[in-house]
This record gives sequence, structure tokens and C-alpha cells, in this order.
Amino acid sequence: MSIHGFSFPTPIQFGAGARTRVAKHLLDHGLKRPLIVTDRALGALPVLAEFKTHLAGLDVAVFSGVYGNPTCSQVMDGAAAYKAHNADCIIGFGGGAALDVAKVVGIAATHEGDILEYVWDHPNVRPITQPLPYFVALPTTSGTGSEVGRSSVVSENDTHLKRVVFSPKILARIVFADPELTLGLPAHVTAATGMDALTHNIESYLSPAYHPLCDGIALEGARIAAAALVTAVKEPGNLQARSDMMMASMMGAIAFQKDLGAVHSCAHALGAVCDLHHGLANALMIDTVMAWNLPSAPAK
Repeated sequence: MSIHGFSFPTPIQFGAGARTRVAKHLLDHGLKRPLIVTDRALGALPVLAEFKTHLAGLDVAVFSGVYGNPTCSQVMDGAAAYKAHNADCIIGFGGGAALDVAKVVGIAATHEGDILEYVWDHPNVRPITQPLPYFVALPTTSGTGSEVGRSSVVSENDTHLKRVVFSPKILARIVFADPELTLGLPAHVTAATGMDALTHNIESYLSPAYHPLCDGIALEGARIAAAALVTAVKEPGNLQARSDMMMASMMGAIAFQKDLGAVHSCAHALGAVCDLHHGLANALMIDTVMAWNLPSAPAK
């Protein structure tokens, strides 16, 4: 498979082996001390160790303190790790939780206050005034599309209420979307994350908001995910199916800048109350919500 380069709006290197281009990219930008932000499980798996073999010439530190639905305290711990390493850039490596934390570690590392003070609906929301660390993203699941998103969802430590930091400033400078990083995903994780990607595309298309550009992306993303998801679950080594799901995941995240819907509203509540995987919560809700929405959008 070849590697393709494009921007929408984030520059994306897409294809098997894209992960091998990270070190050169950072060195070309004068960056030498990355902090890898990843989750606890990935931090102990060979996939991270293999990725680090491609980072010759860099002084690398790893923060693997992300687990479950990411919390504000995990962000602040990541910021402390960034400062302790005297890092000059951040590599987000993982699924949606790790990438959401990675996107805002830079805020906490360069700005005063708790990360909760930067959520969009805080009564005295702090502005992002300082330049943020250079941030690159490598997704290891095909679900959230967080690598191309301009929001980060983190939970309050005590209430588990999900809060959103939203700003174009937290977009990755470049995404290295390498489907080989998803080959080791267990079937149940492939299924749950894949349902998240499919739901993003379906909900953004069905939203009554006006955005024909996103509608086109969402329709094609839904088509790709519907055709590839079962194969990716049943044939975990099928690189074409893995590639298709990674693309559908990014397309869903691009499309949902239009809007999402009641599936996600319910899924976020289920995630907070029951600590469910977000993709599984979407899968539990989508049939019911689509039936409920049918009278309001019969043509779509």
C-alpha cells in the first residue's frame, strides 16, 4: 500500500508504515524531546515498543497514565510529565482517550489553572493565550477520529461528568494514520470503536443542521464503515479492512463538526453513569434513536 498525503484541514499521512515518518518530521522542525502520551494498556504492549524503534535521534519520554474515560487529573499529570522531561513537543499515541488527553496536555503545561477552567462552558473560561507545544497524532483505534478533531472530552474527577475543551488551537499539526497500528486490536474493541465511527457518520448526516459538505463526507464514511466493519472484526489481519475503518473514523470526525444527535447524548450519559466504552454505548443506543428520529427525517 502507498502512503497518501492530504489536508482536511489537518495534514494527514495515511497508509501502512506512516508511523516510520514521525522522527524525520519532528527533526525537520527542530524538535528533539517528545513526550509520548498514551494509555496504560498500550504503554505495556509491543506496539508502543515497536513504534519507539522508529524514533532514532529523539530523546523520548512516555506518559502512560491515561485509562478508562479520561479525567482532568490525567491531563494535569501529563502536563507535569511534559515539564519534568523538558519536552518540546507531544506525540499522541492511542485511541480516543489518549488522544483527547494529549491534545490538552499542552494547554495545562503552558497555561495557569486547572484544565477544567478551559472547557467551553466554564462560567469564567480561560482563553488559550500562549503558543501550544507542537502536537502530532497517531491513532491506534478506528473510532473516535480524535486525531482530526478540535475538541477534547475529559471527565470531572469526582462526578465523572464529561466536559469539552474546544478550540482549533488544539488540532494536531499533522496526523500519521497508520492502519498497521490497529492490527492487534481485539475483536470486541474493533467492533466497539467501529460502531463509534459508523455512528459519527450516521448521526452527522441525519442532523437537521445545514452542511452539505459534511453530508457528503458522512454518507461516504458510512458506506465505507458499513462495508468494512464486519470484515475488520472477523479478519483482524485484513489490512484493507483496517485501512477502510481508519479512513471512515477520520471522515466521521470531520463530518460531525456539523452536529451529532441523541445517540451521542445518551452515550455520554451512559459512559458517565455506567463507565461504558463510548463505542459500545453508541451501539446500544443507535437502533432505538434512529427509530425515534425516523418521523423527523424520513427521506434521509
